[in-house]
Amino acid sequence: MKKILVLTSGGDSSGMNAYIKALAKLCKKNNFSLFGSMYGFAGLIKNDFVELDYNKMPQVQNMGGSILKSSRCQEFQTQQGFQKAVENIKSGDFECVVVVGGNGSLRGAYDLMNAGINIVGIPATIDNDLAYTDLSLGFDTACQNAVDDIVKIKQSMSAFDRGFIAEVMGRHCSDIALKTAIISNADMCIAESVSFEKILEKVNEKTKNGVKSPLIIVQENLLNVDNLAQYLQTETQREYRSVKLGYIQRGGEPSNVDKMFAIELAVLTMENLQNQSFGIALGKKDGQMISQNFDKVLNEKDERKSLLKKLYQSYSF
Repeated sequence: MKKILVLTSGGDSSGMNAYIKALAKLCKKNNFSLFGSMYGFAGLIKNDFVELDYNKMPQVQNMGGSILKSSRCQEFQTQQGFQKAVENIKSGDFECVVVVGGNGSLRGAYDLMNAGINIVGIPATIDNDLAYTDLSLGFDTACQNAVDDIVKIKQSMSAFDRGFIAEVMGRHCSDIALKTAIISNADMCIAESVSFEKILEKVNEKTKNGVKSPLIIVQENLLNVDNLAQYLQTETQREYRSVKLGYIQRGGEPSNVDKMFAIELAVLTMENLQNQSFGIALGKKDGQMISQNFDKVLNEKDERKSLLKKLYQSYSF
C-alpha cells in the first residue's frame, strides 16, 4: 500500500480540513495509506507523523483551522533542518508529500521537489494571492465572513448616520477588499496607497449625493484606519467608527464554495497520485481544474487584481 503524507502550513484557512477529509476518503477508496505531518514543515523535521483514518474524522469538513495544526517553521529554512526533513520523508517511504498552504508553503514544497521529493501543492490562503489559480481554499469563506460582519455593523452605524471604516485582511493582495466592497455595496474601497485628503474628497462627494452613513472598505497594510476615522470625523463633523475584522475572517465553517473546491482538489490530487504525476500545484482557472507545473506556479503574473478592480469600478458610483 502506497503511503501519502499531507501537511498544512502558514496561515490557516477554512477548507483545509474539508480537503484533508476528502483526501482521506479517496485514499481509503483507492487503497492508499494517508498520514499527516503535525504542525506543517516542523513535523517533517521532528518526524511527527500521524495516520489519518477516514472513519475517525467525523464532520471535520465543517471546521475551520486545521486538525493537523500549522506553523511558520524557521528551522525548515536552515540547511540542517531542511536536510532532516528530507531524510525523514525518505525514511518514512512516502510516495508523495501533499503541501496545503499559500505562497511560502508552496515555495517550501518547491524546495522539497528540487531535493528529490514527489510533491503536490494545494492552494490554501484567504489572501487569494497565488497567481496561477483564480481561487484558493478559504478565500470565499473569508469574504463571506467579512461581508456578514460588515453588514451587521453597517446597520448599527446607519442608525446614527455614522461613517464606518472596515479593514479587511489580504496582506498585499486586494482581492478580499474588492470582493467584499462589491458585495456589501461599499461607498469606497481603498485597495492602493492614497492620501487622507483624496479620501476626504470622495467622502464629501458621497455625502453631497445623499449618503448619510458612508461605508469604506480598506485593504490591510495600506493605512491606519483609526487615524483615518479620526481625520474624517474632524474634517466632516460627522461621527466615524473604524474596525479591524482580523482573524474572524479566517475561522468558522467553510462556505459551500470552499467545501466543493476542497473536494475537487482532492479528486484531482488522487488522479495525479494514480498517474504518478508530481511536481505540480493544483488549482482552478477559468472555471476548470488545473495541474500546473511548479516552475510556473511561483513566477506567474497575477492579473486578478485588475479584473476585480474593473468590476468594482463598473458597479460602483
